[in-house]
Amino acid sequence: MRSCLWLLVSVALAADKQAAWPQFRGPGGSGVGEPSASFPTEFGPTKALRWKTDLPVGHGSPCVWGDLVVVTVADAAKKTLEVIAVDRRDGKVRWRHSRTAPELEKVHMTSSAATSTPATDGDRVYVYFGSLGLMALDFDGKPAWEYPMEVSKSPFGSGASPVIAGDFVVVTRDYPPKPVMVAVNRKDGKPAWTVDLETRAGGGGGGPRTSHATPLVWHSQIVLHRPGGVSAHRIADGQRVWWVQSPSGGTASVTGGTDAVFVPAYNAVADPGAMVELTPFATAISKYDRDGNGKLGKDEAPEGDLFIRKRPGVPDNVPGAHFTVKMFFGMFDQNRDGFIDAGEYQTLSERVTKLPLAKPGVLAVRPEGEGDLTATAIAWREERNVPEVPMALAYAGRVYTVVSGGILSAMDEKSGKLLFRGRVNAPGAYYASPVTAGGRIVVASAEGVVTVLGGGDTLEVLANNDLGEPVYGTPAPVGSALYVRSKNHLWAFAAK
Repeated sequence: MRSCLWLLVSVALAADKQAAWPQFRGPGGSGVGEPSASFPTEFGPTKALRWKTDLPVGHGSPCVWGDLVVVTVADAAKKTLEVIAVDRRDGKVRWRHSRTAPELEKVHMTSSAATSTPATDGDRVYVYFGSLGLMALDFDGKPAWEYPMEVSKSPFGSGASPVIAGDFVVVTRDYPPKPVMVAVNRKDGKPAWTVDLETRAGGGGGGPRTSHATPLVWHSQIVLHRPGGVSAHRIADGQRVWWVQSPSGGTASVTGGTDAVFVPAYNAVADPGAMVELTPFATAISKYDRDGNGKLGKDEAPEGDLFIRKRPGVPDNVPGAHFTVKMFFGMFDQNRDGFIDAGEYQTLSERVTKLPLAKPGVLAVRPEGEGDLTATAIAWREERNVPEVPMALAYAGRVYTVVSGGILSAMDEKSGKLLFRGRVNAPGAYYASPVTAGGRIVVASAEGVVTVLGGGDTLEVLANNDLGEPVYGTPAPVGSALYVRSKNHLWAFAAK
């Protein structure tokens, strides 16, 4: 019986041999798979499960090529970083390449030191760790070359994945004190160029200064979503060609369309939906002043209360999801005595409520020319329900977005007209980006619910599939299977 099953799966994979998911969000970073893909609509721990493989923690997405699925993992306690290749037929680990880092990069409390998705050109697998740098492995897991980098200094983790641009493997390290984009030759790992990036995409301005977005190779340029906007660079030398300014934190990656790129230009501080009423100082003191001195000490400030801003649609119990007094204690403690008194609390609460609110938005950028195209290149802007982390999906003349709370929007790709918006019946935070294959759309919540939607003119929820484990990586629909990376497992779902 087992041999028959093996034969059937091998035959299915042989039929899928031309299909692949070679980098973050698949072919060209588009999130668009094969129209002939036939993964199941309904699946779960006991339904349509081909295999399930235990893995250490990792937040990157699956990279699929041939009969391998490759992922990155991290063990924070041991400071080990691994690349693991799993057999597509049965989920067994084929090989693993392990490294110990002298120091792991600092990451957000919901993230890990393995957020990067591998990329492949069919000859080698290219991997980036913010704690180590770039490396290339052959399809037996043997090192081909390594390009070491110092540990990332990003306060929330590097986040970006490598991409292949012509003869180069490119990665961004877009954070202070010196934001850079690096290209190495993919054949031998030798440095090709390193370009200093402007502190902000448009040069100057305030707001967030770190980006976690993966570069997009589009129309022979490398397009970056950066703090303060979007910029495009020459593949040959990384030099900036054009840029568009926006009040964005540069978190979500750019999606390419036929003649435009689509950018979720989100800024958590500037989002009107994030505003909350700050708890009165007297109430805060009555709840948290343990030593009775009438002030709030940093060790007394709670992790999950006294909110300054809240990310819409994200539950209060998600670690680090919202902006709190504790998170910005140094801003409140103006005299630096280690406490917040009534005057300091009142001063900052007034400043917080009066912060200028720039306009975030999902932007359609149609660039023509060079230099600063802010005034001419923004074809349309959708200001409501702007994703912070998930990319947009450009498919069948529509631009789809999903935000925390499980709200899906669809805009006309050319005009930006809102076609429909609604809930997918799976609330919670969303970090994975929407993808499509076989005429269906897949979104995944951090709660572990993977939703399959119809790709038609209306919002059609076909199934909500609960895996019972957080999902941060973007699913990979390839051929007859859907590969999902959850916090501690890699899953393959396929019809019998």
